[in-house]
Amino acid sequence: MAASTRASLENLRAQVAAVAASDELVAGVCAVGRAIAQHPSLLQALADHGHSIEERTALLGSALPSVPADVREVVASVVAQNWSKPADFLAGVEELAVRVAGQAAGSADVTGELLQVGRVIRGHSDLQLAMSDKRAQGDAKMALAQWLFGKKVSAATMEITKHLVALPRGRRVSDALSQAASVVADQQGLGLAEVRVASSLAAAQETSLRETLKKRFGRDHYLDVVVDPEVIGGVRIRVGDVVIDASVSKQLSDMRIQLAS
Repeated sequence: MAASTRASLENLRAQVAAVAASDELVAGVCAVGRAIAQHPSLLQALADHGHSIEERTALLGSALPSVPADVREVVASVVAQNWSKPADFLAGVEELAVRVAGQAAGSADVTGELLQVGRVIRGHSDLQLAMSDKRAQGDAKMALAQWLFGKKVSAATMEITKHLVALPRGRRVSDALSQAASVVADQQGLGLAEVRVASSLAAAQETSLRETLKKRFGRDHYLDVVVDPEVIGGVRIRVGDVVIDASVSKQLSDMRIQLAS
């Protein structure tokens, strides 16, 4: 990812914090992203920082006149950034929507819901293929997602899920959902830690683990606890690209390697 795109994505984090977030705003930003993706020439023009911010913002308004003013104003924050290529502009709109979902979450566990939806899709290969199929119509995939998850997750989670299945941008949908969950956690000031254990953690264990992660990474973390019998005992933690493996299965594997050498 180019430096200009990384900086632009970081800028969105601070800007969203000042937005009056709502489920309707999440849905509106997602709809704008999909509409822009359907018109490559519009996407190219909006991402072209050779034109002034004022010109690009005016183009957004004239191209999508029916978009509510509050949605257009928020999406204009993406238009105002510098993107290394048009595809990154779409990534910016997606990130904006996901961060607004994090702001709008209230008591809903949007991070956990996105992770769970991703697990369901990942656990069914036919569903993964159907959701990631470039040849399938976006509306059909959105309708399928709504039918499967609409009554089980919050409105913000549903809007993000529908957007990602309609516009996966070359990713497997389950991977896109995991990435979105991490962004939601980040918008709420948290890291995301996948914690694999052989059996559920007690409250005291969770507290201790949170303290350990905060000391190591400098921030609190959302714990995505996954019960995995293959761990046998101990714990395996993944935070981004960092893996901390203190599982019994890892210790046994290390012992086998030592014995064989």
